[in-house]
Amino acid sequence: MRECGTPGVPSFSALRKLQSRLVKEADLQPKHHTSSLGNNFYMNHPLDLLALDWANPLVREHIHIYPEVCDTISESWQAEKWLNEVNLDELSPMWADWKRTKHRHFYVKEVAQLEDGSFVVPMRWIIFKKEEYFDCYRVRESEETGKYYLFGHSSESQLNGFHRLPVTELKYNYLELQSGGFNFDFSENDSSLVGLHNLGCAPHPLRKIAKNKPLFSLRIMPWCDDVSGNRSKQYNPHVNVYTTNTCLPHQKLSQEYFVRFCSTSTHASALEQFDALAQDFGKWKEAYDCKLEQEILFQIFPHALPADNPQQAESCSCGGLGGSHNCRYDENGGSKEYKETDEGYHSMFEPGNPRSPEKTIEIINKQIETACLGVQAHVDQLFTATGIKDKIACHWMDRLVNLAREKQSIRISDPVTCDTRLKDKTIKGAARDALKQTIRHEIQQELLEWVYLQPPDRYEKLPEDSDGRKNLRPGDHFNVLLRIRGLNPHQDSPCEILHTFLLGQDKYIWHDTSTKWDKKKDEIFAVRLQSSSLDGLSITSLRPRYCVQYKKSLIGKHFKALQQLGIFHLDESLCSEEIFELWKATGELGAMLWFPEIKDMKQYLADLEILIANVLDLWAIHDPNRILVKFKLHVLVHLVDDIRRLGPAVLFSTEVFECWNAIFRLCSVLSNHLSPSHDIADTIIDMERFKHQVSGGWWKSTDGKWVQAGVKVRKFLKESPELQRRLGWADLSKIIAGSVKLQAKKKRSALCWKESLDQYWTEARNDHGERHATWSRCIHVISQSHDICKEGSWIFAKCILEAAPVIVGRIARILTPSTSDKVSQNADAVVILDIFELQGEKDSRMNMPVLIATQRSAVVAAKDILFLFNAQHDCFSANCKPVNAPILQERKTTTKMQAIIKHVNMQRYFVNMHALHNAHLLRETLPRHLTEPKLIFADRRSKHKESATILRVTGPAKRADAVAKAAETRNKRKQQQNVQEHAQRGRAVEHAPTPPVPAPVNNDSSDGLTVAMDIDMP
Repeated sequence: MRECGTPGVPSFSALRKLQSRLVKEADLQPKHHTSSLGNNFYMNHPLDLLALDWANPLVREHIHIYPEVCDTISESWQAEKWLNEVNLDELSPMWADWKRTKHRHFYVKEVAQLEDGSFVVPMRWIIFKKEEYFDCYRVRESEETGKYYLFGHSSESQLNGFHRLPVTELKYNYLELQSGGFNFDFSENDSSLVGLHNLGCAPHPLRKIAKNKPLFSLRIMPWCDDVSGNRSKQYNPHVNVYTTNTCLPHQKLSQEYFVRFCSTSTHASALEQFDALAQDFGKWKEAYDCKLEQEILFQIFPHALPADNPQQAESCSCGGLGGSHNCRYDENGGSKEYKETDEGYHSMFEPGNPRSPEKTIEIINKQIETACLGVQAHVDQLFTATGIKDKIACHWMDRLVNLAREKQSIRISDPVTCDTRLKDKTIKGAARDALKQTIRHEIQQELLEWVYLQPPDRYEKLPEDSDGRKNLRPGDHFNVLLRIRGLNPHQDSPCEILHTFLLGQDKYIWHDTSTKWDKKKDEIFAVRLQSSSLDGLSITSLRPRYCVQYKKSLIGKHFKALQQLGIFHLDESLCSEEIFELWKATGELGAMLWFPEIKDMKQYLADLEILIANVLDLWAIHDPNRILVKFKLHVLVHLVDDIRRLGPAVLFSTEVFECWNAIFRLCSVLSNHLSPSHDIADTIIDMERFKHQVSGGWWKSTDGKWVQAGVKVRKFLKESPELQRRLGWADLSKIIAGSVKLQAKKKRSALCWKESLDQYWTEARNDHGERHATWSRCIHVISQSHDICKEGSWIFAKCILEAAPVIVGRIARILTPSTSDKVSQNADAVVILDIFELQGEKDSRMNMPVLIATQRSAVVAAKDILFLFNAQHDCFSANCKPVNAPILQERKTTTKMQAIIKHVNMQRYFVNMHALHNAHLLRETLPRHLTEPKLIFADRRSKHKESATILRVTGPAKRADAVAKAAETRNKRKQQQNVQEHAQRGRAVEHAPTPPVPAPVNNDSSDGLTVAMDIDMP
């Protein structure tokens, strides 16, 4: 800037000082932590980061404070867990009429009076029918005792034991009733029912904390994984923790702008960092609410733990995915022999007995007690038998086993230092063995008491009367997540569709299909895949030849494309019938998993259960052993419960976190690597400060006033697409349904209605265009689902001129009355459609609806375009063949040729039911009989028995072969080792120094000694 002559440019050091001052004013500083294992790291605490959300006008307007009851489930606060499982004390405790009387706060578990004069005790605030309601107990006075009592449990007009009333019926809160002379005397039973011992006698205890400030609760979704800090292929391991505010809509949380970085460490594990993060849960934090324009207090609680499967296993204190009891949800599993029985094999296709944090802690306690006996084999047996292996506890168990062995050696084995009781020679046999066992148990108790004192610095901070002084403590000795209020890691670590389905099921089926191909079949599939229509798939590009060339190294985006398109290009020449059926079942299930909203949860879960059963049953036919060795197949059965409790699977997808890793890597590369945890946290906290201030966020200045940046700074983000892109923020409100984008002015031409329609013009349509003199052609139109629909796109639309209320067709032209604007919202804009007829039956081979060209067209208003979908040409029936075409390089046509598919007979298309985009709208629009899934095998158990029977033959044989191969490998290695040792000895002899030659002896030596010599005798 100085070189350009800009006046008043500050020095670089001045800029850094200003940035540091602004960060301190925003109260954003990484905090140092030392874990129970002694590892050091820094954390940007989520409580501090989420305080920014309240003060940021771009975020605050989207925060949902209360759970919502509705038919369509699209957000976390609408799903089962938030509505019916979360403890009432973890929800926002108060409500006020923020527009009229925001100083009058109504609290839960306090008596309030309604407009009709009756009394109630609100228990939670809730959104019902898009309005604010509250669930409550009604209050009545007993004529006999004069005491007040609660009722509602036996009433038929209530939901979940509560009455539900609109907040507009509230008249006086408890403080107003108390000042009016009311005194409510409740029985102990009613007080315990509500959860307050002083019900009716005193205000809610939280009022003392609030001090007339509003109180709210937020729920977060922490994510953790191991990430490389390098952008190159050289792995630089870091363990990262990010989080998101679950009270924001998924449409926002899918943007990188809303992801919060918490911590990273090259030393501390995920559980060690979660221990530091857990300190924020349930604590009240001050923030500025820019919507209410006042200070508030809020607290946070964890809602779910999305991650990949190995990380989720660690978060649940479970062993590796290769263990015999490898499921974090349930206790299914066992030995290989058991899994090959009819009962054991069938159990892998259903959810088993659920795990619980209480039982897991009990198992960890038993493992630590066993470790105090000094026998590692016994500890390993517990790992194998239960599937529980806590990373924090393992650290202490390793130390305890070694300490126990040392103490036993000193007090039992060593005759010099052994226990004095063992020196009594009269104690022999069983009595002596019993005495040794007693000493072992004494050592065990001593070690348990020792481990309670660890780590010493944390033990010293405990209160004198704390139970933690005589027990194992979460965070110090085992996984802290097992003891967090409102969190069950076993059930709240949902099946994540990126790592489990795309990198699991899709990867397995692609491997089994493509590994058998030679180069010729690779080329055939690549040519066919290249001919796919991508419109309506939200896939930006498709690289078929890359997919087949590097078929063993594909990533999630490749499998997502193959899942949606692969089935259209497979036939008997490329795969077997079993594989083809598995591709169909995989695509149908995948489309259901990417639903962004669910209108009928009961029906959806029933359909999902069928589709999961079909996929697993087909695997049992194709490869019976696959579900026993691939945990990602068994975990699919738990998806039904995950979606019921937490909402659509996309809500707990981790793709946005994986994308955010690019920002972390850039910060890592630019650090000096001397203190990576602190440097990266410090860099990102400054980014958070900048993001907050350019977004118009408020912060408290040094004089104690809440301030925000100037108008021009606040406009910078809204008016700069480049900054929006860099911060990962998108303003979707600018996308308006029914609007159209015109062609560039150089290409634009204004034509009359007849000329604009060209071959689509008819006398009947002439009146439609008479209202405007000229019309212009458009590039795209925005549908009601906010899709960008171009010429050639397949869409569903409303049309009053057709017999059916909804028609399906392909866009031929998009027209709008001529204007100089680039984007037009003219209500007279129209779309010309080529109408296709939807057949009444699905195609028997593809199991998809069929579209047939009708040679008819329709003129539809742009605002009546419903949504975009994907359709694929039926190349199999039309017998489309490859032809040679020139290759384009650098946008130039070359003389080189490559094969492409030439589509013929363009009359028959498939509605792509494997497409992820708008899959929910497609199934809502099509008739139920065209989308209803059906079980492939009605008697599933019989099929599983057949597969188990096969496994009982092949399983032992494979294990015997494995044992034989292992023995053979050991023998080969031993022979190689012997050969190497022999060669080393040979080289050692070869390079050994030559012994010195003795000097000739003089027989006439003066010492008179006679020397014997060899003499050749004649």
